[in-house]
Amino acid sequence: MEDTKPSVATSGGTDGDAVEARFNALCKNGLSLDEKACSNAMKLFKETKHLLTSNVSSIGSGTLEEAERFWFSFVLYSLKRLSEKIGENTQQESDESGFSFCQILRATKLNIVDFFKELPQFVVKAGPVLRNMYGEDWETRLE
Repeated sequence: MEDTKPSVATSGGTDGDAVEARFNALCKNGLSLDEKACSNAMKLFKETKHLLTSNVSSIGSGTLEEAERFWFSFVLYSLKRLSEKIGENTQQESDESGFSFCQILRATKLNIVDFFKELPQFVVKAGPVLRNMYGEDWETRLE
């Protein structure tokens, strides 16, 4: 996709669509996720997108681009951790998911220290959504 980095609009409904397009491009092109994983990631992203738009200034350095990179990585990390621990054999399922935590960080151009420094903020804000999607024990499984 050539439109993976369209210019960021500061207002209007097309900005939300552009953010979704960038996230979708990251899933498909950056991480080469299969359709099922991409669909699950997009579902979680859409459920939490309103939280991203209302908290841009408090994520990372406060720029929209950096907030997006953090949010994308948080969504993908949550998806990976919460979906891989459903079954008994976590190693096998983690291999089947097709992407690793290092790949997420590399694709979003974040380092591990910054990621874990900002993660608690995402967990607090997205907690109700994660609980609805993954059950009451989501926090334990995310750890």
